[in-house]
Amino acid sequence: MSWRNAVQPALRMLLQQDTHVDPYLEILRLGVEHEDIEARDVVVTLALDGALVTGVVISTADWEWLHLRQLEGYHDTLRKVLRDAAGHLDAAAVKGRLRRQVDPRFLHLRDVTHTVGRTTHTLPTWRGPITAVSGWSLGEPAKE
Repeated sequence: MSWRNAVQPALRMLLQQDTHVDPYLEILRLGVEHEDIEARDVVVTLALDGALVTGVVISTADWEWLHLRQLEGYHDTLRKVLRDAAGHLDAAAVKGRLRRQVDPRFLHLRDVTHTVGRTTHTLPTWRGPITAVSGWSLGEPAKE
């Protein structure tokens, strides 16, 4: 999908007043989902329930790939089920029978730092509901 095709959804988000999602954060999410838009390596800090979550915004496809790689150290059957399910959806999309849609309810990050008070944890990936974000900023907090 070209960047021109992303303009209409972006305008709809900016003009929509009844949404619970910040339109600028949603435009950023839309940007990483379109391969024609240079929205790679964009770092954001999100405020969620008293925590700060900082990471690089990634597409759903990138998150799924990283998620499956993380599961390699776990139960083999679980990993196979997830991989096969995703594979069937992808195959159906290629054959034109079913269009695999991105779920707009979630935001995906990689190289994540989760901070609550003075406690910080690092995570390889993060997936959370975009409606849970109470505030956000581009970039990361300065190191103290």
